[in-house]
Amino acid sequence: MDKIDLRCLNRQELTQYITELGEPAYRAKQLFRQIHKHGAADFQQMSDLPEALRVALAECATVALPRVIDRQVSAAEDTVKLLLELADGERIEMVLMLYERWQAHNRATCCVSSQSGCAMNCRFCATALHDHFRNLSAGEIVAQVQIADRLAYQMGFAGITNIVYMGMGEPLANLAAVKKSLELLNDEEGMNIGMRRITISTCGLVPKIREMAGWGYQIGLAVSLHAADPELRRQLMPGASRYSLEELIRACQDYREQTGRRVTAEYALFAGINDHPSDALKLANLLTETDILVNIIPANPLPEADIEPPDEAVIEAFCQLLQEKGLKVQLRHKRGADIQAACGQLRRRQTPSGQQD
Repeated sequence: MDKIDLRCLNRQELTQYITELGEPAYRAKQLFRQIHKHGAADFQQMSDLPEALRVALAECATVALPRVIDRQVSAAEDTVKLLLELADGERIEMVLMLYERWQAHNRATCCVSSQSGCAMNCRFCATALHDHFRNLSAGEIVAQVQIADRLAYQMGFAGITNIVYMGMGEPLANLAAVKKSLELLNDEEGMNIGMRRITISTCGLVPKIREMAGWGYQIGLAVSLHAADPELRRQLMPGASRYSLEELIRACQDYREQTGRRVTAEYALFAGINDHPSDALKLANLLTETDILVNIIPANPLPEADIEPPDEAVIEAFCQLLQEKGLKVQLRHKRGADIQAACGQLRRRQTPSGQQD
């Protein structure tokens, strides 16, 4: 019989589960805190629960964390990539990014995966190279943050402060589990991570963006754009082309109005593909009269797709042209590329030390 993963249950569900076992409801609060505040991965660690209950839970439930198969640290020691094996043997990668190590208000960001692959088939993304994958559960998403939290402590930080859903998969294609993971991570009895410290990235699934806006949560939204020409965007991002750019921008503006959170448009620059001045002008025309922030990302190499970043002079000129047209532009600092932990480089399965299987 498969054991139920208690990390997937919110407080109300856990209360129902515990009372159905004949235990008092307050045990559910203790159990929730052990799982989500203390990151317990074994019932025997839960010393505030009676031994008989711990034994009973071990027979029908689990709180085990995914197994860390491999760990790679960037040369700058500011990025760590982990290869995790889930309970069913599926594997995913996740990333921990460290900022301002020696300052009082240091920041540690966990980049989580929401699927073990992706059906969006973006030309520049290693995650899309695998045909067979599955959605992750809310508990499997939360587990990534808990693993990163422990690691951040070990590396001299005060734990995870920020979360970005920018790892493997399209988060809005697994929206129910993503929403539940947000609520679990935000719960004051758990990790209590503020919604404003969480950002979800999407290739642009318009109906799901509108659904997110209706939640009333103060979550950041980042939209992968990468081209302002419809045909070029279809070539680069076939899974996102079902919605027009005009529909996408309207949804972003509505999200801004409903949540008060500024939307970021992510634009990766690919040498000889979308880095011409004419591409910058099309992008400026698309975003004119919006307050969408443009995040320029020099492409990370992907040998399978013959993708390379432009020269620095081209990147600088592209950014300058956008600024001259009145757009707010931010150039993303490259980190983790030396361990293939940067944007577009995460893969479904690797053997230890980054060797692809």
